[in-house]
Amino acid sequence: MRKFAYAKYSEGRAAHWLVLMAADRVDAWGSHARSFLTLHPDNPLTETGVRSEFSRHGLSSRLGKKRADLSHQWIDPIIVAGPWALAAGGLAAAALKALRKRRLT
Repeated sequence: MRKFAYAKYSEGRAAHWLVLMAADRVDAWGSHARSFLTLHPDNPLTETGVRSEFSRHGLSSRLGKKRADLSHQWIDPIIVAGPWALAAGGLAAAALKALRKRRLT
């Protein structure tokens, strides 16, 4: 996708940057999928900086400040935890289905 963006569009066009952003998202989802399949999955608490919110004055740095990220701050935990919650739900559903199938036989 990146090669396509550079070959097809100049850097001054929005399409160039939109294709590059889409390529980034595809790469990120591929990395998440690989981490689920390995024995060393990502650790969302340490890799997203959540722990530093509690140890490095996270709340005071957010309140009363004119930060650009405050408008989307509420959705950040959903974006970070969403894939993990979906994976856990999928595993739970698969386990329940296997248990029901085993009881019927």
